[in-house]
Amino acid sequence: MERLAISLSRGGLSLALAAMLALSGCYEEEDETLPASTQEQEESGAVPDTWLDVEDKEPPLAFIARVTGEEAAELSPLLQQAARRYRESPRMIANRVVQLQAEIRQRGDASISAVSLLQALTAGDRTPHGGSLGAVVQYYRVSRLQGADHAHALAAAMEDGTIAEGAGE
Repeated sequence: MERLAISLSRGGLSLALAAMLALSGCYEEEDETLPASTQEQEESGAVPDTWLDVEDKEPPLAFIARVTGEEAAELSPLLQQAARRYRESPRMIANRVVQLQAEIRQRGDASISAVSLLQALTAGDRTPHGGSLGAVVQYYRVSRLQGADHAHALAAAMEDGTIAEGAGE
């Protein structure tokens, strides 16, 4: 009898652990992936002002304008359009655009503005990668690492895995 109780309790424990692991995989927060340099700075306590955190009170539009030095009036309709097109929040869209522009500038192309990036990311009537701006940005990065220039990498990122807007509605 005692052996049966131990066996059942172990089985129950295994089942509970399996259920907890399965359920933890179901909970999905908004993508908070930080670039490596930002992650290191955050861990050291020196949080940069080029990443808009969940707790930050600054609106995404003001954040992009402040960090890039571009006009909020030009950025506003593009950020709104991007928020309608992609599943990320305006805050994450702002972070992705600022992050991508900084990476492009590090490659030596200072002529690419946040406005031009948002224009390219919202051009046309198709939403690439199932509406994930994070996937678009990652596809762009991989294309650049494989030797594509900015225009070709952006075009490839915007075309791969596209779905027509309104499809399935």
